[in-house]
Amino acid sequence: MPPSDRQTRRLLAAGAALCGALLAGGCATEPPAHGGAAAHAAHAGGSPAGKGTTVEELASALGCTAESITEADELRQGACATGQGAYRLSTFAAEAGLRSWLAETRVYGGVYLVGERWVVTAQSADALTALRERLGGTLETGAEHAGH
Repeated sequence: MPPSDRQTRRLLAAGAALCGALLAGGCATEPPAHGGAAAHAAHAGGSPAGKGTTVEELASALGCTAESITEADELRQGACATGQGAYRLSTFAAEAGLRSWLAETRVYGGVYLVGERWVVTAQSADALTALRERLGGTLETGAEHAGH
């Protein structure tokens, strides 16, 4: 298996593990920011002002159609490919979920385009540059795993 496939499989495994952890903790362990059912609904559905960017919107910006990988309240993941390469798309119900996911996956290396409650991964920063121009976000890199 080529190194890029191994890295992708590791990222997906880390995402699945985090998804399980989020499902186990979920909304029930996070106190509402403003109290009451409205605050919980805002947390569960995305940003208080409305829904955030979807996997489908990220794929459309890339010019591909996402194949669903993970569907959960806290996390949605998809994958698609273009002439520029393969992409993994992740959206999160809360910024804390995104930050936890990044902390878990960065140890595997890789390049991440990080926006507000979404992440797109690819094999190189060049593959993410055009998407960054369309969607914004910041390019971040993970540390290569070196036995820590």
